[in-house]
Amino acid sequence: MVTMTQLTLLRHAKSIWEKKDNRDIDRTLNGQGRREAALMGLVCAERLPPPDLVLVSPAMRTRETVELFFESWMTAKPDIAVVEDLYLASPDDWIEILAEQTSGTDHILVCSHQPGLGEFASLLCPAFDGKVPPATIISIQLKNGGIGRASGRLDFVGRPQDFQN
Repeated sequence: MVTMTQLTLLRHAKSIWEKKDNRDIDRTLNGQGRREAALMGLVCAERLPPPDLVLVSPAMRTRETVELFFESWMTAKPDIAVVEDLYLASPDDWIEILAEQTSGTDHILVCSHQPGLGEFASLLCPAFDGKVPPATIISIQLKNGGIGRASGRLDFVGRPQDFQN
């Protein structure tokens, strides 16, 4: 049984598309993405408790996003685990991954990709529209520590453009 009470979802920041010889999983962040990942770490440092555990897709852009995000959120020192199955995961995959990875944790942050991330957020919080621009944070309070259809309450959604001058 999943015991967490808070789940934070982070979509990776903007990545480079220009290199046609790179595999999708190897794409890196562009300059804007690097700035926005750091910005959202600062935003979360002011609004959320530090996560106990971070699960991240194996894609280069997700790992870079998490690195820059936590460089800015200097007080957070969570354990970070790369989870192969998060790459291109469906909402059902997300439920299985979290059930396997989260025993005994209160707050989990997951950094992954669209459309799976938005679909999963909508499964937990049906009022959420599923639209998740790059570097967006979605904070969800979980009812009774469980994960399933309509088991969450949307706590906070932050997009980089909401915090840029």
